[in-house]
Amino acid sequence: MAKQTINTERVATSVSKLKTVDGDINRAFSTMEKAAKRLESDWTGQAATAAVDLKNQIFQRNATRSTVLQNYIRILEQQVNPGYLGAEETNTKLADQFK
Repeated sequence: MAKQTINTERVATSVSKLKTVDGDINRAFSTMEKAAKRLESDWTGQAATAAVDLKNQIFQRNATRSTVLQNYIRILEQQVNPGYLGAEETNTKLADQFK
């Protein structure tokens, strides 16, 4: 079996970067959403309705994207890093018993 290792510091750094990027994207979408809502009252008709529906879909997809990314971040924070460290500590303790 191939040796598998995890660079826990890089995982933590990646988590931090992912949180920052997610926040940046969400802020940009929020700004766009506010601007788009201001335009809704100035534009009426069939084309306006279609545009508003599409806009709503786009913003909903961003919310879904953010949820998926936050779930991934949570897995890295709560499962990958602590799980790896815990397994390594247990393996070290077991190996020490055979010295």
